[in-house]
Amino acid sequence: MKSEQLIEGLSDYVNAHDPFAVMVDGPWGSGKTYFIKKTVIPRIHTKHKVVYFSVYGYESLASLKSDLIGNLLISSLGKQPNEVDASKDVVPFIKGTMEGIGQKLVSFKALAETTEKFIIKKQLCAQKDDANPVLIIDDLERVSREIHTLDLLGFLLTNIIEPYGYRVIIVGNIQGIRDDECKEFTSTREKLVSRTFPFTYDFRNVNQEFFQNSDVDFIKDDANWLLKMINDYVQHNDNPLNLRTLEFILTTFKMIDKQFHEYWIKHSYGRLDCLQIKRSAFANLFVIATEYREGRLTRENLTVIDPLLNTNVFFFPHIKDGEKMSMAEDITIRYHDSQTLKEVIMYDSSVNEAVFNGVFRAQHFINMWMKLFDSRSHHSVLGRLANFRNLSDKQLKDLECQLIQESQASETSINNILSTINMFIFFENNGLYLCNEKYLPKFLKELKDVAANSLSDDASLYNPDYIGSMYTTLAKNTDALNQVKNILQLAEFNQHKQKTEQLVNAIFEEDNKTIRKFDQSGFSTNIFREILNSDYLPRDILNSGSKAPLLNRYLHFEYIQISNSKDFHAGEVSDISSFIKKIDTFMAGSPKIEKIDRFNLKELRNTLTNILNRFEN
Repeated sequence: MKSEQLIEGLSDYVNAHDPFAVMVDGPWGSGKTYFIKKTVIPRIHTKHKVVYFSVYGYESLASLKSDLIGNLLISSLGKQPNEVDASKDVVPFIKGTMEGIGQKLVSFKALAETTEKFIIKKQLCAQKDDANPVLIIDDLERVSREIHTLDLLGFLLTNIIEPYGYRVIIVGNIQGIRDDECKEFTSTREKLVSRTFPFTYDFRNVNQEFFQNSDVDFIKDDANWLLKMINDYVQHNDNPLNLRTLEFILTTFKMIDKQFHEYWIKHSYGRLDCLQIKRSAFANLFVIATEYREGRLTRENLTVIDPLLNTNVFFFPHIKDGEKMSMAEDITIRYHDSQTLKEVIMYDSSVNEAVFNGVFRAQHFINMWMKLFDSRSHHSVLGRLANFRNLSDKQLKDLECQLIQESQASETSINNILSTINMFIFFENNGLYLCNEKYLPKFLKELKDVAANSLSDDASLYNPDYIGSMYTTLAKNTDALNQVKNILQLAEFNQHKQKTEQLVNAIFEEDNKTIRKFDQSGFSTNIFREILNSDYLPRDILNSGSKAPLLNRYLHFEYIQISNSKDFHAGEVSDISSFIKKIDTFMAGSPKIEKIDRFNLKELRNTLTNILNRFEN
């Protein structure tokens, strides 16, 4: 669910009278707690009293109940639980609020045990006249083994929701509930939880909430590059972004950046390449820290990545079928699919020390980087431009003019061009564009040429969410954004058309290798429209020696054998109907067609009819 959808769903629940709890379910480290505290609570706190309570750390249900009831009581009296020590301050607090009973209270525990039915129930029930009070229970999957999860949920239903009208939002990770309770929880939660909201952190918020709020200039200035590298990893591995791991990486890199700064105050070696060096250090840190936080890399097995150290050329011998990959090779497969990371990655023992020991040897890393990278050929103009704060006006102007002059002369990528446009618009908005030439037309022409010749495996060249998070300044410039959008969408259309032609051609040439490649890539297209609008139909199907069996075999594999093929081929019904009519017309008007060809066409027609019936139903 998108953030606004989740907020809307929780708001509807809070303002209704649902006699059950609801749950926000998401992976560990996906940012559920951050989202609840920073977004949900401020949104509903204006109308409702809200108590946030983590069940992590409690060893018994009795102590958990006691503290929870104490927090609810304190909140009902107009205070925040963190403003009052439930074991010490609640007595004088209640003395001043409830006349006649304060003298009898020795401790909060005594209050909870002896007067709950009277004082607490009366006070909590009184809130029913106001807006529904809200209780947020966090870390459900981290509750102690001494506390049965269903006992806790039962307590919330019968002792919190039913008598006091609380709206209870449970936050946790269903996949993380321990095995001995998971099956029971899954089968009975509908009796306790009326609705479960899936949670995934919105990747578009990373830039603003983590990078732009950083006090490390590299993190802020090179945010687009960082986002691209992280996004490549998330997409390639189909993993949600783990915010706890990201926070650990950013905290560790702050220490690394400080060590670089202190080294370059005293030494000039590597200073001109500082941006690329920091990119390499961050990429190295990203891999090692993620592997460590995922539990795959430990102090004990750290030597398994020795083959990756002190090199930027990663090669592994062919793995035989059934042979287990080494951890070093496994890491390259998991991370090096990203071209962004691949261009800068090197592994150095000083980063291992930063992750495991909290110390970093800047000189060691710089020395190794300078040995592995030819700084003059790898240090791009764009990279230097991103470090504009350290340039003079003349240096900045020269780099801007150089990029414009080289816009048609050098090989680059779509991402580099978009980053350049984004940066130049930023410079122009802030009075830092010093070159006199008009930059946008030249960069758009370069984008058009590169996009036209870039056959990407990505599903979409133009993704508004991706551009909105990666190139924030460009995204706010409506005119430039629309021109970029038109260029990329046209290129995407032409790419898709070209790939469709390749697929159809492979079908009729019986090129199974190419067909498998398209199938594995997840490519989806309307091949019927392509066949109808080209010469494939009269040349390969409606003639003597028809290749109908080849198309028929492909349709069986792609449409008939896949139960949900309708989900991947929406909008093809009318073209399938037209295809059937073309076959009928040909067969009716060709009485001398050979019997084998007629048989093959009938089989193809039956397959098309089967697909049509399936799609229409």
